[in-house]
Amino acid sequence: MKCRDGDNKARQRRTEVNLKESDLRESFVKGSGKGGQKINKVRNCVLLTHLPTGLQVQCQKTRSLDGNRRAARKLLLQKLDDQVNGSLSKHSQKIDRLRRKKANRRAKSKHKYAKNSPTEEEQQQGEGEEEDDEDDEDDEDGEDDEDDEDDEDDDDDELIDVEEHKFKSKKSAK
Repeated sequence: MKCRDGDNKARQRRTEVNLKESDLRESFVKGSGKGGQKINKVRNCVLLTHLPTGLQVQCQKTRSLDGNRRAARKLLLQKLDDQVNGSLSKHSQKIDRLRRKKANRRAKSKHKYAKNSPTEEEQQQGEGEEEDDEDDEDDEDGEDDEDDEDDEDDDDDELIDVEEHKFKSKKSAK
């Protein structure tokens, strides 16, 4: 039975993190950036500080104060979870899961396309074998290989696509 790092991590206990309103200091500041004139004029950017740890979060994702308050608390909870639980935090586990998925996709793709095309090693081995076979063959007549080279040139003529040359000749005639 295989034991993965994830199994060992699961055996360790993850500490549940809760935010108490008494541990938070919330202030509202003017925002900046995208959102037009209203963002710059209105104090709807939330600055949230967790007093026991000193973690600070600033949020101005939306133009509304209520939306920013909710988003800031969510972000602070995530940061606090990362700090307390480390690699066992929800955010870290999500990143690890995505990393494993990506690695699996790459491995599957590599395996899939390796079947259809020979690897460089196989190509090099194949070339080396052909050269050895040619060297081992002796001419039955004991003559030079000049005639064999002429035969190879004839083979090249057979490989030429006639339709392709007709098309090229029409273009060059214009």
